[in-house]
Amino acid sequence: MSARPRSNSFHYTLRGVVGPLASEDPAGCPVLRAGPSRWPRGRAIFLRRDGRVAAFATASADFTDEQLAVVQHREGQVYLDVSDKPAPDDFRVDLRKLERSAVCSGCEASGRCAGLFDPSGEEVFTRDDAAVEAMIAGLRGAVLDVGCGQGPYGPVLGALAAAGTITYVGIDPDAGHIAGLRERWPWATLRVGTAEELDPAERFDHVLVLRSWNHLEDPARVVGAVARMLRPGGTLLVVDNVAFGLVRSRRQAERAERGPSGFEHYRNDGADEAVATVAETGLTLLDRWDVTPSTSNQWWARWRLG
Repeated sequence: MSARPRSNSFHYTLRGVVGPLASEDPAGCPVLRAGPSRWPRGRAIFLRRDGRVAAFATASADFTDEQLAVVQHREGQVYLDVSDKPAPDDFRVDLRKLERSAVCSGCEASGRCAGLFDPSGEEVFTRDDAAVEAMIAGLRGAVLDVGCGQGPYGPVLGALAAAGTITYVGIDPDAGHIAGLRERWPWATLRVGTAEELDPAERFDHVLVLRSWNHLEDPARVVGAVARMLRPGGTLLVVDNVAFGLVRSRRQAERAERGPSGFEHYRNDGADEAVATVAETGLTLLDRWDVTPSTSNQWWARWRLG
């Protein structure tokens, strides 16, 4: 799939309780006793809560088995949905990150097992987003925001604009999003359209692509267009998310499948793919943040012209 929208998430739904796990001894794990090979790695996950282990599985056809295993084990991007919403819209509140249980570290089957996970006590989304907010707060001059959408960083950008520190131009192909921002952001210049439609003679000190990279049909074309609008020394900041898995009850999963949400992503790129794409423009990579099992599913990378 390369020419039409796709899902950026999938859910594991409850299949049943496997058994109790009262201690940290791997020998007592009910998954090990039941036989790990019964549960495909990547398509199943085990969650421990209140001393019991429950099995969850996904039948998603939007991701291959290999992609599911990457999300769950290499990137560690699986979350417990604690909301009553068809789709989580505030990850800080709606989701709890799951981490591989310490029980697995001493188990001889850990490399082939779907894996036992525990809810993490850390809220990772706010922590990881703090670095992005700090970079935005440090902007000076003319700023272009590509795919400004629902404006998640409005408070930071608005404060800079009110102080005269930046001038801001936001562009988005969704007229509804632009109309909503116009009501909330009187300080902004907002346009319906795409970056490629901008006047190539316009110049900016900074270009932002904030959680819109994976919504772009052709990011290489967009980056090429905005790179030509950067002044020498100007920066490009790209922030987005990789795919993630949600552990849900059957009721939550059914509600989500009946919900109004549609596919909006054309890809589920991480920092590696973005860096490879931007390399074609000649911009210099300054720094990057990659997704790992200890982070949220948000990544970012920043480049400079010259």
